[in-house]
Amino acid sequence: MKALILYSCGRAWDSGSQDWEQQVTSHRKYIVSKMKDRLIAGGPFMDHTGELVILEVENLDEALELAKNDPAVRDGRFEYVVKPWEPIDGIFNPPGQL
Repeated sequence: MKALILYSCGRAWDSGSQDWEQQVTSHRKYIVSKMKDRLIAGGPFMDHTGELVILEVENLDEALELAKNDPAVRDGRFEYVVKPWEPIDGIFNPPGQL
């Protein structure tokens, strides 16, 4: 199944700074090391209010666990919401294989 992690600004986010100034290097390393085999797409929003990650997971609990343990979540830079996601037929999947 596919899941979205929607990251938004947390209590430690500096609203006056761009996303690349937010000291989220550990977050990026975490995504690469822990999510790379499951990662479909991801990246920051251009208005610097968070980011979106799309994953292939066995179940929603797997995505929740990944988001909960993200260093940027633990240090308060990001908050998160995890949602199950079903893409439009043919987007991120061969037609007929949702």
